[in-house]
Amino acid sequence: MFYFGLMNPKLKAKMFRFSFLLNAFIFFIGGLGLVEDGKTGLAMLQFVTAVFNLFMVLGKLSPKKYLRLNYTILGLNILVAASTAFDYYVMGKGKITYVWFFAAAMYAIALGVQIAKQRRAV
Repeated sequence: MFYFGLMNPKLKAKMFRFSFLLNAFIFFIGGLGLVEDGKTGLAMLQFVTAVFNLFMVLGKLSPKKYLRLNYTILGLNILVAASTAFDYYVMGKGKITYVWFFAAAMYAIALGVQIAKQRRAV
């Protein structure tokens, strides 16, 4: 299965689909909690991100649409992480704010890496 970073392509595809399904579930549950707190704007952002993650799992897409959807999902993930960090900051939470800002930065780096890979491939 795993050998110095190499992975069976079928297993890799299953893990890829599972990760987007898991993200969709987590964003949906997070959105429900925000609705209960009366933060409908943040909840809608989480619900939209969950739907886009589901599109990645459910859809058979052309490579161009797949790439565009991947960029959209990474952008939405950046927005969710940054908005969550800001929400925690406003609530006066301590160090958890930095974790969410770090997550937003990591998503931004991942988006940059994806864009750079795409430009090199062309």
